[in-house]
Amino acid sequence: MLLILSTMILNTDNNKATHEAIKIYVVLIVIGGIAFGVSLFTDISLCIVYNVAGIPCFACGMTRAFRSLPNVAQAFFYHPLFFTVPFMPLLVIVSAKTRNITSIILIILFTGLWVVRMVWLFPHTAPMEYNYHSLFEIFIRRN
Repeated sequence: MLLILSTMILNTDNNKATHEAIKIYVVLIVIGGIAFGVSLFTDISLCIVYNVAGIPCFACGMTRAFRSLPNVAQAFFYHPLFFTVPFMPLLVIVSAKTRNITSIILIILFTGLWVVRMVWLFPHTAPMEYNYHSLFEIFIRRN
């Protein structure tokens, strides 16, 4: 979701904005790579939303989707929009108008999918499980 939102920063077609967006993409790709690497060796989630609020984020299941490849059916189960992620950096090279329209469409798709998955799968079916070890849950149990 951060990749999509970062493209909204690019509301002009100038080189400075493009360079800034590329920096944001590089940082997000490095963070995603670290999270993916950690997930290969542990069952620890590095998702801030999941670990603080206890609820799955818009991208919940994305790492498991990529890990489950080449089993495409399983990847679609974990996150049906996983295939959009490799194309998101291409938004840097398109016009501002195309970039903003595409970003809005992706935000609507991710939000709609999140709502559907929260209704059908939450709180008991992976990847939309509630985190009983989240900071919010710990705070609630103590008070």
